[in-house]
Formats: sequence, structure tokens, C-alpha cells
Amino acid sequence: MAHPTPPPDPTPRLEHLDLMPPVGADRLGQRPDPPERWPGTVGPPTSPGFLQSAKTWLFEFAPPRWRHEETLHRHPVELAHVVSLHLQADIIAMQAGLSEVAQSVLAEPARANPSEITDFYACERDWACAMLEQVKLVEQALRAVCDSASRRLPTAGTGRARSRAPMPRQRPATA
Repeated sequence: MAHPTPPPDPTPRLEHLDLMPPVGADRLGQRPDPPERWPGTVGPPTSPGFLQSAKTWLFEFAPPRWRHEETLHRHPVELAHVVSLHLQADIIAMQAGLSEVAQSVLAEPARANPSEITDFYACERDWACAMLEQVKLVEQALRAVCDSASRRLPTAGTGRARSRAPMPRQRPATA
């Protein structure tokens, strides 16, 4: 019986990510295009709705209870980071599942269709890797946008008070 080959390293390579627009890219009113693998539902970092579209998209990958965490609504960079960690954990879990299937095939040859199970784990791992790469792109853009916004904030007493959108209710306690 042929042994399954070990799956490739699931860690995506992120060195090629570059969110900085070329110098003078929006000089003539032109907005630079977002990076190649930019998520379609997230507006470009230069658009007015970028922050809200990024948060909405990131919450799709988070456990539902995270939507009730005011801290994650106030700090979108941290939201992106914690979603990134969550996806990394998913990748590790799918890799562990693939390893278990490979080991159990040797121990239990009668196991129900191991190639179907292997395909599931591999597909989920690949999906999480692709989403992790997109989350890293959005996280980089959020860092750039939030850093530049914090530099532009007026000093105390010089600007108008900002009105805030209401936050979701605190998540219910679990017993």
C-alpha cells in the first residue's frame, strides 16, 4: 500500500505584500488599485468606507461572540490580528487532521473513504491559507490608515467631539 505524501507547508509566504501606492499614484485624482488578492467586499484603503467594510469582512471570520466585544469594534487593527491568529489555528488544526488521517489509514485500513476525508482537510487548510493572506493584506492597510489617522487627530480641546455609532450589547455570560 502506498503511503500518502505529506501535504506541503500550509504557511503562506507574505513577503511579497506591498500596500503602499506608487509615489504620486493619486495625483490626477486617480486612486491606486488595491493589491491583487484584495478581498472583493472590502473597499480600497483610500476609499471613505474602507474601515467599516474591513471590520464587517473581518467579523465574518470571527466567532459570533466577538461581535459583542466593544474593544474589537474600537480597534480594527487588533481585530485583524486576532482573526489572523484564529485562521492560523485553523490551519494548524487542518494540518493535524491530515496527519491523523494518514496515520489512521495505516492503523485502520477499513476506515471510510480516507481520500474524501483527506480532501476535506486539505481544502479547508488551503481556504484558511488563502483567507489568512487576505486578512494580512487588510491588517497592513488598517495599520497604515489608523496610523495616519492618529497622526491627524486634533489635540484635546481643538476639535469637534466625534459622535460614535452605538456598540452592540455586551455578550451574554456563559455558565
